[in-house]
Amino acid sequence: MAGSNNNFKVRLDMPKNRLYCTVGGNVTKIDVERFFTDVRFSVADLKPGFDVVTDFTNCHFGHLAAIPTFRKIMHYFASKGVRDVVRVVNTNNLIYKQALNFAARVQGYSPVYVETLKEAEELLDRSGRRTELRFNLFKKDIFYGTDSLSLQGELVNISISGCAIKTVADPPPVGQKMQVNLSLTGQQSVFQKFELSAVVARLLDGGFAVAFTKFEDADREKLWTCLVQESRLDV
Repeated sequence: MAGSNNNFKVRLDMPKNRLYCTVGGNVTKIDVERFFTDVRFSVADLKPGFDVVTDFTNCHFGHLAAIPTFRKIMHYFASKGVRDVVRVVNTNNLIYKQALNFAARVQGYSPVYVETLKEAEELLDRSGRRTELRFNLFKKDIFYGTDSLSLQGELVNISISGCAIKTVADPPPVGQKMQVNLSLTGQQSVFQKFELSAVVARLLDGGFAVAFTKFEDADREKLWTCLVQESRLDV
């Protein structure tokens, strides 16, 4: 499907369950609102678990007035079950710096940035890649430990398969089994408590990452719903 503006185009690849978007020129609020309409029509033809590739290489500048609609598009993708979001960017363009600044200040899912469409295709087609969207949630406490020890950290990011935790304490060793506990906002703004079995997967600078284990499908679905809701901005 072609977009309403020559600088905005939307294309579907049904066999790959993938949405391709092109954003060019200087982005205005009116442009993005029209683009959002095209996006909604296109996503309706995709199945949950779809991927999104957005090409920003010919986009130069985004007006601040367009940000709320971009927020709506991000949340719309998440609410419809997007799996991976890849953005193709020219790192010399102002729009790339604007995107990084936006991501540092606003919670939501974390896209992957690449420099060419070929890189995006190879990333999405690669077997064994991470297949869950990762969310950045700001100032969210998380508790972790064993039966004999409980510590508090700060959530760095989280998906339905695991999370990264920032801590001032010494990180646990890779392979350590533990429980992680956190509360997230669910539907109707009701808090949901999660007590998740996990294992330390790797160490990070100032923290560590865990993979969730013994996770029932119903719990995964509940966690996904809460992550989408928690990351939703007032738009």
